[in-house]
Amino acid sequence: MVRQALAMIGIAAIAACDQAGMAEPVAMLGGDLIVSPPSGYCADPVSSRLNAGFAVLAPCVALGTEAPVPAILGVATVQAGAPASAMVAGGESGLRDFLISPQGASLLGNGTGSDTIAVVSSQAFDGRVTVHFRDSAAPPMDGLGQDEWRAFTDINGRLVTVSVRGLAEAPPSAGRGAALLDQMVRGLTGVAPATEPAS
Repeated sequence: MVRQALAMIGIAAIAACDQAGMAEPVAMLGGDLIVSPPSGYCADPVSSRLNAGFAVLAPCVALGTEAPVPAILGVATVQAGAPASAMVAGGESGLRDFLISPQGASLLGNGTGSDTIAVVSSQAFDGRVTVHFRDSAAPPMDGLGQDEWRAFTDINGRLVTVSVRGLAEAPPSAGRGAALLDQMVRGLTGVAPATEPAS
């Protein structure tokens, strides 16, 4: 669904509307992780596996929902790791150094090898590591560009990875791609486990 719809949006849709409507938060992993998408973005009900900790977020209009087109077009994925998989906080610099190494580049390429990956920039700060890279391999979805912005952070004891790609026909600038990634990450919240009332 996402692939076909994004192809229909086209470059002209970028300037269709300045203001985008608010999207509904999405509960993942039975509510342990809440994703509040940026304005104009919705979770794809076909591609997402929310109870398994995986969500695909795309412009609502691309998913058949009547909503203004967001200012920055793209597709994002959110992947939550297993319980106790958190590893970013306190080790931001080490994780960043690994990700920009040949071994880390292989990870960024989702196991396809490091030959297709060229790291453009990286940051490590306050419980988050971000990497902007260019992947010359085929994109994960038809119609997406080669540039990807990816963030790693910890939420409720889990490693959470957020990835963003723009459209091949209308790629975002480095700043706008990073801005969309930041909006996606800021929309992530964890729900504290319920505790038994004091007796």
